[in-house]
Amino acid sequence: MNKLFFTILLCLSILACEKKGNTDNSPQKTNVSAEEAKLVVDKWLMLWETYDSDMLGDIFLQSEDLTYFSSEKEGLMQGFEQLLPHHAGFGFVAGGKKPELSLWLENVETRVYDGSVMVGGVWYFGDKSQPIDSIPKGPVTFVLVRNKDGIAKIAHTHFANY
Repeated sequence: MNKLFFTILLCLSILACEKKGNTDNSPQKTNVSAEEAKLVVDKWLMLWETYDSDMLGDIFLQSEDLTYFSSEKEGLMQGFEQLLPHHAGFGFVAGGKKPELSLWLENVETRVYDGSVMVGGVWYFGDKSQPIDSIPKGPVTFVLVRNKDGIAKIAHTHFANY
């Protein structure tokens, strides 16, 4: 009887460990979905509606891996630490303020790749009541990945002017 009991207990323990092992070793979700990318880009648009520099960490990858080409500044910015002074130059402040002009996107396209998402579109920055042809605009590209905590963030941004 003891032998049978220990054999059953051993089998149940092995099965429990295998099941746990499969759960622990299952691949973590690495692909950023188009829906997640849209939420992050919507947060980025909210950033421009509020000029709240406190939002930068919710949107961008907070590491040296972040890269950013601005349409207003020459060269490649590298690392999250360069975003705050760059956005402060546009008037962004902690807690935000009401901006005088609007920024919006049109012709947005999203492409999902293995492990990342690219969102591209045309940015417009100005007074929405003015004729569209008189408003500054240009292409923008965002690349989104998961951070170390598994949260979708912008890892690269590239703005240009038309």
